[in-house]
Amino acid sequence: MGIDKDKIQAIKAADLRWHAEERLYVKTADLQPPRTDGEMRRLLHELEVHQVELEMQNAELRHARDEMESALERYTDLYDFAPVGYFTLYRDGAICAVNLSGAGLLGIERSRLLGRRFGHFLSEDNRAAFTLFLSKVFESRCKEECEVALKREGDHQLFIQIEALACKSGEECRVAVIDITERRRAENALTEKQQELEEINSNLETHIVKAVDDLRRKDQVLIVQDRLAVMGEMISNIAHQWRQPLNSLAVRLQYLPIAYASAEFNREFLETCVGKSMQLIQHMSQTIDDFTNFFRPEKEAVTFGVNQVIARTLSLIEKSFKDQNISIALQTEGDPKADGYPNEYAQVLLNILINARDALVERHVDDARISLRAFAEGEKTVVTITDNAGGIDKEILDKIFDPYFTTKGADKGSGIGLFMSKAIIEKNMGGMLTVRNTGKGAEFRIEV
Repeated sequence: MGIDKDKIQAIKAADLRWHAEERLYVKTADLQPPRTDGEMRRLLHELEVHQVELEMQNAELRHARDEMESALERYTDLYDFAPVGYFTLYRDGAICAVNLSGAGLLGIERSRLLGRRFGHFLSEDNRAAFTLFLSKVFESRCKEECEVALKREGDHQLFIQIEALACKSGEECRVAVIDITERRRAENALTEKQQELEEINSNLETHIVKAVDDLRRKDQVLIVQDRLAVMGEMISNIAHQWRQPLNSLAVRLQYLPIAYASAEFNREFLETCVGKSMQLIQHMSQTIDDFTNFFRPEKEAVTFGVNQVIARTLSLIEKSFKDQNISIALQTEGDPKADGYPNEYAQVLLNILINARDALVERHVDDARISLRAFAEGEKTVVTITDNAGGIDKEILDKIFDPYFTTKGADKGSGIGLFMSKAIIEKNMGGMLTVRNTGKGAEFRIEV
């Protein structure tokens, strides 16, 4: 490359000298030669000065030329090895210039690309669109962008982004081509992942709905189990409360034949005996009604008197508790009201009372007592149930509301009573059920 440059410089210097001699001959044709030695010396001096000036100018020009050639080489390197493919296209899309990166994108040597139409290297689906795009570039004289698929010879398909701007001449346009294949793949992969996530979310929603339904069914089963357990307790209480009236009724019926044979039997005696027997039967019937109402399902929440629900619940168990030497004390302050389901509220009271009774009986507590207190606290109605059975072990205090957790034997408890009680108060009625140890026993607190 250096030898070619020297030859070019020698040719340029000879040509420049010839032109300079021609101009000098024309310019000095009419001049008179110097007549004296002084004029000759002055003329030689001026020629030497001009020669020095010319040499200085030539040095500056050579320096400028070298810098321009060096800059051109750097520009050529930057142009050829840029990470972007650069093309110069004619109006018809023919390639008139291309850098090495552009040739690499097309997969063909640069020398074989010149004169070929750029659209020939695009996929058939994109060629018509690229022709319209090129027309728009020359018409708008503004930078235009598009994305097309590139079909390399004997290779896979690439996706490229094209940025084009028409030259001032209006006959050519500069085109920058960027390989966006990886970006497209990433976008497609992201789209696939999004579709997978949407499908997973859709399936997840279905699974969640199914899981919620299963939990609801399990809750219903637990409620039924708890109610069956309570029902067994209630049947025992009914049997206990019926025993004395049945005995009294049997005694009266057995005494009737004896009285009939005696002088005391008359209409007044018969009516008195029938009246007292009917009172016993009505008492037994009322016990059945209370039992039936206690387990009647409730569909809608209502406002109910807490004192009335407590009294109804105690009437079902008070006799059996008394026979087990357990006293029950009720303290009410005013007439507090609550919103919810009174039968479920009574079920909670009964669960807590039965647990307190079992603890008192199991620990053989002397002077066994259960105290209930109902009062209003702000906008809430509070009921506390306190026993003197010694309290709950600290290690299990946080577990007593867990499902199937019980300290009783398998034949005495299922471990769902307190769990369902908490669910009824907190889920169904929006309240709170808590427990703590007092000095002598445990205290359950119901807030609604």
